Amino acid sequence: MIDEVRRYLDKADHALIVAEDLMGQGHAPDAASKIYYAMFYATKALLVSEGIDVVKHSAVESAFGYQFAKPGRIDARYHKMLMNARKIREIADYDIDEEIVEPVASLKIEEGRHFWRRSSGFSV
Repeated sequence: MIDEVRRYLDKADHALIVAEDLMGQGHAPDAASKIYYAMFYATKALLVSEGIDVVKHSAVESAFGYQFAKPGRIDARYHKMLMNARKIREIADYDIDEEIVEPVASLKIEEGRHFWRRSSGFSV
């Protein structure tokens, strides 16, 4: 199980690096999408560390809230960050009328870094 947790954290770390690269190239929507995946993989690491195996994005979000945020094991703001990042990712990936702009993506990258640091310290 520890190996699986480490692999999810490595994927989260890689997604952060890619998000930063995309921002540097002026691709804010793609960066915002990738930052969500960094948070998603970090959340998967936390859940796997507890023996919880969920796949769907909504199930990961829900299990994270139920297992970590609701009982106060992790600050509820991280659950809100994950939910907000997912909404922004959906806009970036699917909405043709609304665009994610650089300041929003930059903020998400900062949140993603903080989220990753918090989850990696909690699960390993």
